[in-house]
Amino acid sequence: MKSYALIILKPDALAEQLVEPIIKRFIEHDYQIEMIGFKCPDEGLILTHYGHVVEKLGDPFKKMAIAAFVGKPMIPIILSQTGPDAIANSRQLTGATDPAKALKGTIRGDLGTDSMEKADRDGRCCFNLIHCSDSNEAVLTEMKLWFDPETDAVFAPLIYPAE
Repeated sequence: MKSYALIILKPDALAEQLVEPIIKRFIEHDYQIEMIGFKCPDEGLILTHYGHVVEKLGDPFKKMAIAAFVGKPMIPIILSQTGPDAIANSRQLTGATDPAKALKGTIRGDLGTDSMEKADRDGRCCFNLIHCSDSNEAVLTEMKLWFDPETDAVFAPLIYPAE
């Protein structure tokens, strides 16, 4: 049985030329790339993707997210792994949201150079390299945002098989 995860390499990962090292980490942990994309998202996509965070943190985060991501290159990737835990395993491999608190051996812990504290001082989003979906529901929602509808038709039944 395969399970699926969705990650998005953020603009800072691309700017720091970390795409290959990050993807390599997933491959070394027995993930396969099922689909890879490339987007320079518009404001609507970013505000939909981060809608729950904007709702929680308000207009200041909205402005920071727009500045950090709109029109900047991002790479969404659908990954698969044998077994039921692709999402949990991908989040563990990615590490804590705050790179300064991420454990060594994780992507953010080894490759990250920013911190939430520094980002808060600067009034910007933290440069933490990668977004990692946290549930099957998030994978499906985000897949619909970041990929074409045909991708959803292919992967949705695999992520949420009929009972």
